[in-house]
Amino acid sequence: MHLNLSGGIRLAKGKSLIEREQEQERSAFLREQAKPKHLTEWSGSSESIPYRPAKGVFIGLLLFCAFIILFVGFFFWYIPSVGLVNIHPVLPLIFGIGLAMLLLILTVGTVGLSLAIIKGRDVFHSYKFRGILIKFFLPLMTMMGGLFRIPKIKIEQSFIEINNQLVKGMGKKLKPERILILMPHCIQYADCKIKVTQNVKNCVGCGRCEIGELVSLSEEFGIDLFISTGGTIARRKVYEKRPNAIVAVACERDLTSGIQDAYPLPVIAVVNKRPQGYCIGTGVEIAAVREALRGFLE
Repeated sequence: MHLNLSGGIRLAKGKSLIEREQEQERSAFLREQAKPKHLTEWSGSSESIPYRPAKGVFIGLLLFCAFIILFVGFFFWYIPSVGLVNIHPVLPLIFGIGLAMLLLILTVGTVGLSLAIIKGRDVFHSYKFRGILIKFFLPLMTMMGGLFRIPKIKIEQSFIEINNQLVKGMGKKLKPERILILMPHCIQYADCKIKVTQNVKNCVGCGRCEIGELVSLSEEFGIDLFISTGGTIARRKVYEKRPNAIVAVACERDLTSGIQDAYPLPVIAVVNKRPQGYCIGTGVEIAAVREALRGFLE
């Protein structure tokens, strides 16, 4: 009797526990359903923000950096000139003229780039100052942005947008075989068993990711498509292929470093979609890739 009673008690307790767990699960489900949709969907990792290039921030940093360069340039001329005059009276003048010409080029580049950003089109061949922006201003602006606590990704987004604008202003028209499409391997469906990094035509076009559409796009235009597993592999492919222009898809950080590495090659950069975060299950707007390719084609 005691055993039966104990068993009954255990059963009752067990049943009560199951009911409590079910009730908790129902409550959690209802709470989740009651949340606004924008709170239940993934909105990016803590290091990611929506792609909204802030050109105003970029122009502000650009002008501030130009002012710092002019200020430092004055002292860079004044201090050595005191010692140079002891060597020869003309040396400070020669040194000053050389430094003034360098500062003038940087100032003209700053003004040209700022006008192009504001107007949204090429102004006075501003694309010629793309090298100054990539090699000189961008590292300095990133450093200054860190001092002012401006997220690096915001600077990268603005840089990508402005780079694309300058590249389009170059007006380059090329044959399809001189263009290369570079895609990150994370665009492939995460559980796919087919290896496409060696040959994209291995894709069977199941529709679970955009690779099938990209293969069709590359065949439509007759342009090489390469799926890269990393920056080193991508650089090697560029070296082997030696294209005259690149359309690249990646996150802001990889695109920024890729544009710097590929210079002076013109690169149209397309920021990827990241519904699951970085480096897994990413995507791309096919229309944006198509538009970039058409901009390069004859």
